[in-house]
Amino acid sequence: MISLEHLMQPPPSGQITSHESHGHLYSSEPSEAVMTTKNWLGQQFVEVTVGQEPVRTAHSKQEARDAFYAHKETAWQRVMFAYYEDGWEAALKEIMNSRTDGRILQAASKVASCTLKLLRIANKVQELLPSPKRTISSATSLAAHGTGGSVVSVAWHPHTCTLAAVFCDDTVRVFSASYSITPLLKHRLQKSVTQIAWMPYSASQLAVGCEGGILLWTLDPVNVVTRPSGSCVMLLSHPSTTPVNALSWHPKGNLLACVGDSSSVLLVWDVGREVSEVAHCGRQDSISIVLWSPEGSRVFVGYASKTMRVFETQNWSYEWWSLDSPVQSAVWSANGHVLLFVTQEEPILFCIGFIDGEGVGGAKVAAQVADFTAKEVTLESSENVIVGGAVRQLAWDPRSERLAVIFRQTEYIALFHTSFQPSLHLAPGGFIRGEMGRIPVTASFRQNLASGAVLSVVWSSGQVQHIPMRYASREMARPANIAHSSLLSPHINHNISFNTSVAANISLVHRVPSLPTSPLIGGLFTSP
Repeated sequence: MISLEHLMQPPPSGQITSHESHGHLYSSEPSEAVMTTKNWLGQQFVEVTVGQEPVRTAHSKQEARDAFYAHKETAWQRVMFAYYEDGWEAALKEIMNSRTDGRILQAASKVASCTLKLLRIANKVQELLPSPKRTISSATSLAAHGTGGSVVSVAWHPHTCTLAAVFCDDTVRVFSASYSITPLLKHRLQKSVTQIAWMPYSASQLAVGCEGGILLWTLDPVNVVTRPSGSCVMLLSHPSTTPVNALSWHPKGNLLACVGDSSSVLLVWDVGREVSEVAHCGRQDSISIVLWSPEGSRVFVGYASKTMRVFETQNWSYEWWSLDSPVQSAVWSANGHVLLFVTQEEPILFCIGFIDGEGVGGAKVAAQVADFTAKEVTLESSENVIVGGAVRQLAWDPRSERLAVIFRQTEYIALFHTSFQPSLHLAPGGFIRGEMGRIPVTASFRQNLASGAVLSVVWSSGQVQHIPMRYASREMARPANIAHSSLLSPHINHNISFNTSVAANISLVHRVPSLPTSPLIGGLFTSP
């Protein structure tokens, strides 16, 4: 089993990782690293600018409205306008401000004041209580690592050189190499953003999972505007999945799976028809992760409890595995036949293989393929640093050739080279390091490159760094060949071979026999 001991030591103090060339990571000073990235990417370099002009608050909008409106608004008109603009909390504040306009408003002002005080107390109590939402790597939990106005997560468009970034104030900005204008996406329902995802085979639609549901923004790539209006957004809301905890697109872009906070319901939207169906409704803990496989035949679901499930999308039957700890992060291989995942408590990378045919076709046990146990290493400057430990996120490039492992407490990202020959191989790549004292929060690979890769890392400072990787891409083995490899057999347990010639151990993560689930009406969500 490969471990962090096989990786070369991290860059020395004062230097950051700038790029990869032919399998080797190179480092330099921060200013030089930025210049190297710009030179390598050229016109495809997307600069994510933080600290842009702040968004106007409701108070400033009130002042602007007073300057242009000549007529006198009644108190109740102001209350209703505040509700439609910024929600019921703003309406309560407007009632408090209008307490001098009549006896009825005086009484309503006292009720509104008490209600707001109770809400503040409830919010403080909720912050102190443990919540499944805080244990997963969502944009909400990551926001605590950034400063005001900084980036907390990013998502690359699957077909264009466009990057969407979520900021701490729950706004989303879209950066592109094709135009200089940066659209700002803001809506009164867009609060507590958990995840964003671009719609496949669409140049303009972005799904934003948040407290109010799923906001589906439509951005015109021809007529780019700084602030898209409310007519550019569509709300997909369902009581079982509001607020939205996680979402995932079908690879063809016609279906959108989502799960709600503190809910065990797996919901699938037919976006074009704006209708939804419950694919599965369990009685156990809430779902924390949903992930559609790249070929669309399976859906991975991770729970806040010590279980996980994989559904097949023809009849929506499933297989589930019992774990020692809840799933923290998971990624599919490019052909959808290999699933890698890590748990919240164990610094181990697990792997499950799948074969095509009737049912889910998953292996009975998950194999341990990498050990991320924290260890101390000595840099060239004789400085001792800690690498590894508990994992925050896995990121696998679209061709399954580079695997980035982001840790919770250390400044270094572990990079592995992966291939299928025909079974899964992992080879050491090295450590990626940012500026001193910066911890990686999340990372995303660019999607539309013909060769090589670009890893975009969001650091705890709120800055986004692009790391280009230039190498000769290997053609992945065909799914039929992979399906017959020893790793992917669901009946026989075998070890996995690595380029490091270290054998993998078999973990005690067992599969429970496949169980039926509720059928979906009309075959609406049969995988195309």
